[in-house]
Amino acid sequence: MEQIRAVFDLHCDTVSACLEQGCELERNPLQLDLERGCTFPQWVQTFAFWIDDCYRGEPAWHHCREQRRLFQKFLEGSPQRLCLWKPGNELREHCCNALLSVEGGAAIAGKLSRIETLREMGVALFTLTWNGDNELASGVLGSDQGLTALGKEAVKELERQQIIVDVSHLNQRGFYGVERVSKKPFVATHSNAAAVCPHPRNLTDDQIRCIAERGGLIGLNFYPLFVNGEQECMIEELIRHAEHILCAGGEQVLSLGSDFDGAAMPKALPEIMGLENLYQSMIKYFGGNLTKKIFFENAAEFFRRI
Repeated sequence: MEQIRAVFDLHCDTVSACLEQGCELERNPLQLDLERGCTFPQWVQTFAFWIDDCYRGEPAWHHCREQRRLFQKFLEGSPQRLCLWKPGNELREHCCNALLSVEGGAAIAGKLSRIETLREMGVALFTLTWNGDNELASGVLGSDQGLTALGKEAVKELERQQIIVDVSHLNQRGFYGVERVSKKPFVATHSNAAAVCPHPRNLTDDQIRCIAERGGLIGLNFYPLFVNGEQECMIEELIRHAEHILCAGGEQVLSLGSDFDGAAMPKALPEIMGLENLYQSMIKYFGGNLTKKIFFENAAEFFRRI
């Protein structure tokens, strides 16, 4: 049986969960920690600084910085197992090569100048909304507005600062607003296929094709509610989403976007070591070469190219 050698996950909320629950990243009772993840020879993990919709204005900016400070503490406390990865640099083996993202545009409290500060903090991806409305746009559970005037300028500034725009959580109008305003590839770090499960957090075929045509990425989300609309799902049902995205967008677009520590997980994928179950199932269904692209190579190549 061929075991996983490389994992590239576009989204987890583990730093936010550590802050909320007082846990360490090195070892914890959450869905992901360094001790378990570093068993993979190569591992790139994107850590999101989640801004709940209850935060607005300066408290949102403070909460984002609080999470960045906690990540820095983890970075300094686990130098053998955690590093901040700069795309283009070599990956450290049996180490968490971390990328940072912000989940929720309320983080900048309406001030575009803070996007440059986020870049200086090491942020590589920026999700414009969470589920509700903020100063930049509307999420899938918010109002029907798309990008605000400030949101359009934010997309331009994010691209100028070389921070990748993440359209997960945006409503349809917001998504197509990004398509019109942006000049560079954008991604959906943790979204599935609406044709398989018609949840508003999932992507239509047109959205999948749009991301693919721009040379972006889509991260497969493990949350059962986005897989089949229920509280539990089978790995085979998750594979249906993978197959649909592959057919609609091509073999270069699909990656992993687990949503570890941001959502309930299937029983077959309860935490990071459950990735082995998904890997073996995908090898049986897609074969080894395509499975390796989904698990690592597509995302790694995207970040090298971008």
